[in-house]
Amino acid sequence: MPPSLSSRIAQLARRDRVLAISFTVLMWAVLIFLCVVASATAPSPAITVVLLASALLLGAFNTASVLAMLRSYAANREAIYRDDVLLADRRRELRAQGPW
Repeated sequence: MPPSLSSRIAQLARRDRVLAISFTVLMWAVLIFLCVVASATAPSPAITVVLLASALLLGAFNTASVLAMLRSYAANREAIYRDDVLLADRRRELRAQGPW
């Protein structure tokens, strides 16, 4: 028995949420790594402070945007994913019919 439309929508939403959180965690790891490496070669402490401040701002704004995106996806989940699921079903039907 094929999964219901709502369960498939929930699965897509869950996958997108996991990917968004994973990319955010990876972004923070890269920012921390870059700050450590770049601060070791920075010519002055002032440049290190600017580097750290800019990395924190970039990370904070990016994290806030991902959280806003996740809230929007949760609020409009049906509208966002319904067409994707229906189009995937239609594409599968057309492939099953064979070439032209």
